Amino acid sequence: MLYIATFLQHLHPDSLGAINGLPEPPPALVERFARTAINLITTNDEFFGSIEGLECVMVESVYYHNGGNLRRSWIANRRAMAIAQMMNLHQSQSRAKYKVLDHKTKAYPQLMWFRIVSLDRNLCLMLGLTQGSFDQTMATGTAFRNDTPMGRLERMHCTLASRILERNESDTCGNDLALTKNLDLELQKAGRSMSSKWWLMPNLDSVADDPQSLFLDMGRLFNQLYHYNLLNQLHLPYMLRSSPERKYEYSRMTCVNASREVLLRFIMFRGYNKNKFCCRTVDFFALMAAITLLLAHLDSHRFSQTSNLLAHQYLSDRAMIEQAQVNMEQISRLNGDTLSAQSADLLHRLLAIDSETAHGVSTESVSVQTPESAVLQSSEDDNGVVRLHIPYFGVVRIARQGLVSKEMTSPQPPLGNIQPYAPVISMHNTENSEAVVRDFGSGCFDRNSLPGSMVEADSNSVDSVSGPPAQLTLRYQDTVSDILPQNYQDPGLTAGVDDWAFQGVDMAFFDSIMRGLDNGITSETWDNGLHS
Repeated sequence: MLYIATFLQHLHPDSLGAINGLPEPPPALVERFARTAINLITTNDEFFGSIEGLECVMVESVYYHNGGNLRRSWIANRRAMAIAQMMNLHQSQSRAKYKVLDHKTKAYPQLMWFRIVSLDRNLCLMLGLTQGSFDQTMATGTAFRNDTPMGRLERMHCTLASRILERNESDTCGNDLALTKNLDLELQKAGRSMSSKWWLMPNLDSVADDPQSLFLDMGRLFNQLYHYNLLNQLHLPYMLRSSPERKYEYSRMTCVNASREVLLRFIMFRGYNKNKFCCRTVDFFALMAAITLLLAHLDSHRFSQTSNLLAHQYLSDRAMIEQAQVNMEQISRLNGDTLSAQSADLLHRLLAIDSETAHGVSTESVSVQTPESAVLQSSEDDNGVVRLHIPYFGVVRIARQGLVSKEMTSPQPPLGNIQPYAPVISMHNTENSEAVVRDFGSGCFDRNSLPGSMVEADSNSVDSVSGPPAQLTLRYQDTVSDILPQNYQDPGLTAGVDDWAFQGVDMAFFDSIMRGLDNGITSETWDNGLHS
């Protein structure tokens, strides 16, 4: 039943109507099959000692992952990890303790353990959580030597993800440049284990009629995406730092190039497959890559055109982000997908700020929040600002003047009839301090219940105030108000994607990019790290 549920998840929406004789619509059938198996099998302790029972828990994690419910996927995978440890699968030199319910079942306990650990580390990097196992033996020994070249790359990725997570957990993460450089070299080594031709972006349309070639190219595509995402995860803490000698340029350019590679593959993949239940990790990777690339260009605008290393790539990078946004909008319209809709909305606002910054044009401030947050009050310097309220993190403020910060939320009375967790655009005119609110969803606001100072307005209105952007710096404040109105409580920690689209991926992203800002990083420290 779990396999049928996951197979139905991967069907293209256009093909669902061609399935005849089903007792109910496929989405309802998927939910019922999965829920029945989860209630009767994967949460039943009686099956925990069997290979089949463990496999079911692993498939449950994949089912949640396909749906974009990363936190539930992580919980199910952690349950699989605990079961595997109880069965002694994590001890390669010891005898495993498990039973097989069906004599036809082929058991690969060490491979199962590797897959569990690999998914755990992938999810922990995306969600900012602590890894469940520090095992790094998968990249050594007989299993590593006997694996395929792509399998060995996956194993190296798994161990490097563990070391990046260890670095992120350390108190000196923001200062540990020597370790960051060593991990960068290890990623280069892993990349060189594959031929140069292997790194070409696959064209899935060209092999669509050949199932075996399509399967292999899909595996190649996802391993390429994971490799470039690891590069981003490694260098994000240093990407937006600046020094007179531009000592952080390597990290910034690495993030820029890795983000381009991710977006190129996302555009190709989502042009081929628009099913929202297929490979949701790609969508999260693309959102992080697009924001990373936009922040890098916002930073680069402080340089003159002749000294800006990104100047010649600006238009092509922007076009690529715009195309990714279009792909997200298409998936949203086709599937009614919350993640794609909110990702496209956020990129739309960030692109607007970037465009105004690039052309030296000021705008009204733009606030991107979710209704569970309090409405942010305008201030004198709110001129060209994107605010993103992130559950369990706070409010991130991205200003065209050159400031990325985490700021305090100002609690306000509820704004009438607001549906939970739909994105809201709030705009502030600094000249007359008139708050203008525009609902970005459908029917989220009851206009009659808004304060008198709030009126509807065109979100594209612009004040023609010119001026060059200041240096993009970062200010990380831990003083975030936890006194929010009852209506704006953060979603539950295991809320589904429809109630919590980004699942905390945005929280982990901005935490990484702001990490270590108050640790006294200096260019001398960077030099020592690079040359040690």
